[in-house]
Amino acid sequence: MAEIFMIGSEDGIEELEADENPADVFPCMNAHGIHAEARAQLYTLVTRLFLDDAMLLEPLVRQLAEDGPTIHQLDSSLATQLANKDENDIEELVSHWVECEAIEELELDSEDLSDFLFQLVHFCKTVTQGEGLGIYLYTDG
Repeated sequence: MAEIFMIGSEDGIEELEADENPADVFPCMNAHGIHAEARAQLYTLVTRLFLDDAMLLEPLVRQLAEDGPTIHQLDSSLATQLANKDENDIEELVSHWVECEAIEELELDSEDLSDFLFQLVHFCKTVTQGEGLGIYLYTDG
């Protein structure tokens, strides 16, 4: 199941068709196989929420067809918290995140996680500087 993060407006997300490639419409970044539970581990580190609560920070906003794809939106307060992270914060987050069981199962190293997190933080910075934008997660099935 492929997942990508995208920057978009609510109107743009509503106009996306099930057979349309979101990369043709929105700025996108690959989730690199970092699934929802592994991302929730990161969100827990950022927000200090319990894992069950962190799992709710990507609520479903749209299902494009009965069997997918689906679109989730990254919680705006989480996006703001991520946007406020600097390089040192990112390195510290990665040093803790790499030790989570969900990440260990993915067999990703610190460099992979750093690359992903730097991109995600950049996306969050972009969104917080724009008006009416959000970060969405497109899952193809």
